[in-house]
Amino acid sequence: MSRRIEPIELAVLAVRWAIHEGATEAEAFTLVERGYKVSLRANRISSLEVVDDAGIGIRVAVGKKLGFSYVTGLDRDAVREAVRNAVKQARAAPEDKEWRGLPEPSPSYPEPGNMYSPALAYMESSTVLENAKYMLDRALETKGVQVVGGGTGVYVVERAVTNSNGVYRVDSGTMAFAAIDVLIQSDSVTTPAIYELGSSRVSFPSLDDVVERAVEKAKQCTKRAEGVSTGKYTVVLSPGVLYELLAPTVLYSLRGDIVVQGRSFYADKVGQQHLSEKITIVDDGVLKGGDNTWRFDGEGVATSRKVLVEKGVVKGFIYDTYWGRRAGKESTGNAVRAGYASKPSPGFTNIIVEQGDASPDELLEGRVLVIYQVQGAHTANSDTGEYSVLANPAILYENGEPKGWVQGAVISGNMYKEIMNNVELVGKLVEKPYPGVYMPWIRLSEISVATKS
Repeated sequence: MSRRIEPIELAVLAVRWAIHEGATEAEAFTLVERGYKVSLRANRISSLEVVDDAGIGIRVAVGKKLGFSYVTGLDRDAVREAVRNAVKQARAAPEDKEWRGLPEPSPSYPEPGNMYSPALAYMESSTVLENAKYMLDRALETKGVQVVGGGTGVYVVERAVTNSNGVYRVDSGTMAFAAIDVLIQSDSVTTPAIYELGSSRVSFPSLDDVVERAVEKAKQCTKRAEGVSTGKYTVVLSPGVLYELLAPTVLYSLRGDIVVQGRSFYADKVGQQHLSEKITIVDDGVLKGGDNTWRFDGEGVATSRKVLVEKGVVKGFIYDTYWGRRAGKESTGNAVRAGYASKPSPGFTNIIVEQGDASPDELLEGRVLVIYQVQGAHTANSDTGEYSVLANPAILYENGEPKGWVQGAVISGNMYKEIMNNVELVGKLVEKPYPGVYMPWIRLSEISVATKS
């Protein structure tokens, strides 16, 4: 019986085959994901999915001509055919005059910690199912609650990358998540669906915490606020909303590829203060236990911690090897892949807006609108920073007391200007609304709000 070939061994073979086929450079990236995922829908467990996916992506250069191919599975013959296709594609491609080669091995690689848990790696599907059932039952204890979505999951991930310049790296990690999407329905009101997530690299997140956060926010929407007219308001953005508004604007402009292409708002502003002095933004690929923490990025470059904005001053940008060299910079270890079927490109690892010093009571002083979720943030204009989104829900607070849901509220403005001029307070509490996203609550003044009243 033949021995099962390891992913890194197959990656090495793929690189050798590519050079044999005529490539001047070659890279192979393998990804193996195994685990279980349980989905919730319409007040019931809708599915139990066995996750068992593996594949390899091959990137080659023939001089300055580039090719890429991938294959699902780790069959030797299929991989060899994918290698031939990548080389054939490169030969037929036009030259990329900016191509300066694949990366060399990094001088050293980090050991971040809290990336792998044997308990998660060997967790049974029955445990994942029991956790989902517990969340469902816990949510339905509250009168009127409907569970419209969510689920639980646990995964083991193995990544390997090798190239013809000497890169040879293997990494493995675990991940568990619990998410729920709930609304409350009664004779008088149906609230918006509230989504909450918990995730961890080394343990199952608190199921009670995830459910309680979702249900408590939904409860605040069961009463409607009165007397909220169109105008300028002080608003408090939840960590999730802050991220969704920053992602297509501020964070977009901190990517090196966008800088090189002349589309970044901050391209000529390094060393200048163009955000509030209360704002510090960090990309931390070595954050202990971070959802997107790995020892190396999608092309084998060591990950690291980068301060991109410090007290409002723009410090720098994230790069992969290709765009870093085009900018005359080194890679920052930010080559990100969506999977083995994608080529690397600049992307964030664990993105953090650092905590401020404001307590929850200070954030809620006076008359404010608390925005828990938004719809349409992806339509924000990355070049100008302008946005207009449905705040769903927005809750009116007066002196720390919730007064009800402001139905149909729309907030609009310019994120580049507001993150510089309108930041009143940044909260002490940092939360994780999405995997790898760490954001505080933030209070902004003079934000345009349109209502139905």
